[in-house]
Amino acid sequence: MISEYEQLTNDSLFKTWQEQHSEAFLTHFFCQLDSDLKKKSSWEVGYYDKDKITVFVVGEKIEIKPEDDVFKKPNESVEKLDLNLVKISFEEAVKVFKEEFPKVFPDGKLGDGFLILQKYQQKLLWNFTFIDKRLKFLNLKIDAVEGKVSSHQTVDLVQKSNSQ
Repeated sequence: MISEYEQLTNDSLFKTWQEQHSEAFLTHFFCQLDSDLKKKSSWEVGYYDKDKITVFVVGEKIEIKPEDDVFKKPNESVEKLDLNLVKISFEEAVKVFKEEFPKVFPDGKLGDGFLILQKYQQKLLWNFTFIDKRLKFLNLKIDAVEGKVSSHQTVDLVQKSNSQ
């Protein structure tokens, strides 16, 4: 992930964009994962500037997605991601996830999902979210500094109703 960030920041497309967006700051890294926790996509790196987010796809070459609205709750602010403060690597976060997932979600059966490295509510987090085989979202956040589970939750995609 660090090498992808260096690739991005050294790219002429990014440098040109950055000159035009001098107030922009790094907000997140995103990638899709398969059920074995292997990356299914290139890293996508997000930058926030004036209530808009711009995402760069870091593959063999750098691509830029069109600027988009920010996905956040009205009272929340977008927080700057400082990679110098992240102590737990992607590989270490995956290892912690594999150790902790069965404890937190003993009946969980992973499908595909995604991972976001972000600063959220003043915490640096590796934010794993998967859809499970029973149509539930399983979310496990790992502190990117200490390597411990920060929080977890299950969200049912299908609500059962009582028919009479």
